Amino acid sequence: MPNQREKLSRLCLVFCGVLTLALCYRWQRIFYLMCADYILSDMPAHIRLALGHNDYSLASLIVRGLWGLLGESRGQTALSLVLTANQLLGVFTLWLLLRRMFPALEKSFVLLAALLAHLCGPWIFPGQTQMYLGVYNGNLYHNMTLLFSRTPIPLVLLCFFRLWDAREEKLPLHDWLGLCLWLLLSTLFKPSFLGAFAPAVFVMLVWDFVRTRCRGFKNEFLIGLAVVPSLVVLWWSSSVLYAEDFAGTQSGMALRALTLPLLGSLLVMYLRSLLLPLWSHFTQGVKESAQRSHLRIVWGVLGTAILEALTLTETGFRANDGNFEWGSLALYPVVFGVSIALLWRLLERTDMKRRPDVVRALIGVVLLLGHLIVGVYCLSRPGHAGYDWFYF
Repeated sequence: MPNQREKLSRLCLVFCGVLTLALCYRWQRIFYLMCADYILSDMPAHIRLALGHNDYSLASLIVRGLWGLLGESRGQTALSLVLTANQLLGVFTLWLLLRRMFPALEKSFVLLAALLAHLCGPWIFPGQTQMYLGVYNGNLYHNMTLLFSRTPIPLVLLCFFRLWDAREEKLPLHDWLGLCLWLLLSTLFKPSFLGAFAPAVFVMLVWDFVRTRCRGFKNEFLIGLAVVPSLVVLWWSSSVLYAEDFAGTQSGMALRALTLPLLGSLLVMYLRSLLLPLWSHFTQGVKESAQRSHLRIVWGVLGTAILEALTLTETGFRANDGNFEWGSLALYPVVFGVSIALLWRLLERTDMKRRPDVVRALIGVVLLLGHLIVGVYCLSRPGHAGYDWFYF
């Protein structure tokens, strides 16, 4: 007879199946309405650029292939299905990463963490009632290149974790190739994640090089070499984007000027969007995890991306696009997946007879529910209220 733990695991698996079907249905409807330009999004612009051979992203090849085979109407439906499949694939790759980071957790609860991570939205604070545009929300359905680029990111981190753990031994070739290929794939769709990942990895490798007094130079050099093909793609895409004749206007990069009120508003924006991750990290993430170096890597890349968004900006025709935010937003499902898995681990260890343990567990559950409520609202709103979706 199955014990209580097995029954709970089976029940969780059934719930994951139902939730997956519901998410796929809503994702497909949202993506179709965006492709057909019924909901405000970047997709019609990306489609026009792709069909005009003016888009540099790998997503443009998918668009041109679908429109060439099926025509516009069926192509829109097919693209919405491809995007939905991409979301589902992203859940699977995140599940693989979380299984590596939390091997003691039940597989069904790890799957639930991966699913919920693709649903979380920002908390609502007084004075900041925007829910979608103008907020730091990782589940942005309107940007096609971001959605495609972040699916391989868990695999990038998975391969990097294995290489990092083996840096004092012989590096596994399949993980080196995996890091190289998955990072290249993500960059070909959208290079924003690489813009944060590469500097963070460079600092880690230099620090380790100094710490070991040059003993690990060969392996550290090889790990860094795996990033080079993606850096070449980043250089090429930047040369296209910032070319003087692209879109008829010159664009570039500059330091961002922040006033104290704007900086305070931005910090509140990040805080309300990352309440559960911050709480999970500082209450248990670093101190208790046997693989705390992996958690530090995730937070290191996220911190690098947010720092870039706070200090750098684009000029010219891309000045208002907020493209430096995309690096951290691409990592958003990973950060929430890790945080929810930490919460599951905390709930497993909670002693119901000790009030501090119960209070800490309740705080985590409440924070998660707050993120999920906004995520469910954003998921259910499109198609019913049109542009009102973006605000209360």
